[in-house]
Amino acid sequence: MQSLEILRNKIKAVEYLGEIAQALEQSAANEIFKTREKILKSRLFFEETWKVYRTLQQLTPERPEVNNKHLVVVLTLNRGMYGNLLNKVLEKGEHLYKEYKADLLITGKKGHNHFIKRNERTIHFFSIPNKVKYEQIEPLKDILGTYAHIHIVFPRYKSAVQQIVEVVSLITKPNKEKSQKKFEDIDERFRVEPNVNEVVKYFNKTIIGILIYNYFQESLLAYNAAQMIEMKNAHDNAEDQNKILIHQYNRKRREQIDAKLRELHKYNYSRV
Repeated sequence: MQSLEILRNKIKAVEYLGEIAQALEQSAANEIFKTREKILKSRLFFEETWKVYRTLQQLTPERPEVNNKHLVVVLTLNRGMYGNLLNKVLEKGEHLYKEYKADLLITGKKGHNHFIKRNERTIHFFSIPNKVKYEQIEPLKDILGTYAHIHIVFPRYKSAVQQIVEVVSLITKPNKEKSQKKFEDIDERFRVEPNVNEVVKYFNKTIIGILIYNYFQESLLAYNAAQMIEMKNAHDNAEDQNKILIHQYNRKRREQIDAKLRELHKYNYSRV
């Protein structure tokens, strides 16, 4: 049986882990409180942004710098404990990577660790902070604009206890015949400077940036919700484990006391 000192050390360790889990749970809950309403209310706006993006693709002239390849974008964070949600995001990214024989763009150290040894095709790694600012995604926009097919894998918040993995696919290479007709119609009706191609390219890059930034915010909310649940479970498990250890400690201590009392009683009896 374990000594009292070992049990005391285990109790302290479990209590410490429980405190950490509770702190992480509260931190995640605070982040959810600060961002949840803002993100949920913005979803309608981004649905309209999607409509603008689809219209823009019909106006886009042929862009020679866009290669006809697939890019899978997997959104993870630098730190945190997200349990099975992170695994589901990585599994979906892995599936699309193989299905499309795609290049990869991974954000966050959590995703880096999973894909770091892959070398079949081009992989872009970005260590973007959890609380990313819009200007910090500028390098991503430059890369996204060079691929014809983009598949963004990210978690979406449904409720405090439910998060799902979504895939959003963008096609940046327009239909050549349709876009050429639209291009000619615009040239006849409007004067566009410096030219239609440059203007559409600018708006295309801007809207992709807005969309990807939104998916970062969605991811952050979902990951925080997952962490809150994971850490609550960890805290509850620590409390349960602590009760077991305290019971073992008290029983061991009582056994030692009883043994001492028996020795004392035996000693006193022998003197009579």
